[in-house]
Amino acid sequence: MSDTTIAITKREAASTRANQRLRKQDVIPGVLYGQGREPLSIQVERVTLRAAFSGEAGRNAILSLEIEGEKEPVNAVLKAMEIDRVRDRVTHVDLMAISMTEKFTAPVPVHLVGESDGVKLDGGMIEHSLHEVMVAALPGQVPTEITVDITNLRIGHSLHVRDLVAESSYEFVGDPDAVICSCVATRAAMAAASTSEEGEESAEPAIVGEEPAADAGDAGDDAAE
Repeated sequence: MSDTTIAITKREAASTRANQRLRKQDVIPGVLYGQGREPLSIQVERVTLRAAFSGEAGRNAILSLEIEGEKEPVNAVLKAMEIDRVRDRVTHVDLMAISMTEKFTAPVPVHLVGESDGVKLDGGMIEHSLHEVMVAALPGQVPTEITVDITNLRIGHSLHVRDLVAESSYEFVGDPDAVICSCVATRAAMAAASTSEEGEESAEPAIVGEEPAADAGDAGDDAAE
């Protein structure tokens, strides 16, 4: 992750009405905290914030904040972001000050790769349940994504956080039993399996070596002779 320098303005008024006025001006209200700082109300232009998170590191970019009235820049990361789902616009950000020599936790996207055997051979489908995993790492060592190979995943099986292999530069944190993805049977696959089983049960196997029973009339003729 590379440093991204952005200018931050202190926000004096923190009322709902004041925040609404800021958003109409394409300015996003937020708060900065961490590293023993008192929470500081801030504001940043929407276009500036969008550019800061448009690089390879995405929302895990390390921000170098130039804050009015402070001599030294502050290193920070995005901790939380509120989004208006109707307009798909950011409405508030929480930034956390960090030390470049201390680990911190960050969410990292999970990317599934490969074609599952359960899909390819058995007609199943993949349910992707966990789209982000939490990692602990030093600033600059948080991976951009976690790649998960699902090639060997069969119907009825799942991959969990505990199945992931971390590199030496970071570690996974959180619930190790959390399900990342599962391979499940589709209705079509279950219907095909049910039809196949019914066909096997209805077919009566022939008994090898059994002679057909003699007709009663033939038996009477033989006796008369």
